[in-house]
Amino acid sequence: MTVLLLLAALAAEADFPERAPSLIEACLNNAVVANEISKTRTEHKYMCVGDAAKELWNFLESSNVKPWDQTTDSGVWSSRDFPMGGCFKRIRNPDGSAASTGLSCSIWIPYRKGK
Repeated sequence: MTVLLLLAALAAEADFPERAPSLIEACLNNAVVANEISKTRTEHKYMCVGDAAKELWNFLESSNVKPWDQTTDSGVWSSRDFPMGGCFKRIRNPDGSAASTGLSCSIWIPYRKGK
């Protein structure tokens, strides 16, 4: 029984790097289909919504990626970052009521350096 618990714990820890590529790919595909790609001075930004964002958010949450909150004019947003981007979920509307909409994830791909 102890061995099974140990194996289950190790499998949960291994989930983060093994599942992340497919979730990031789904987010990138969602952004391309929705034409949600923008450019900054140093990178391309891909923004996904819907099921792709929900799955990535849930994965980050289950992987114990700690959130941080920020207050904006559009309410309070909880954010979870990962090395290539982050997910942003509105948790409070501007009037203080619980939010039921507002979830997106962004992935930043740096421009190629040099030729």
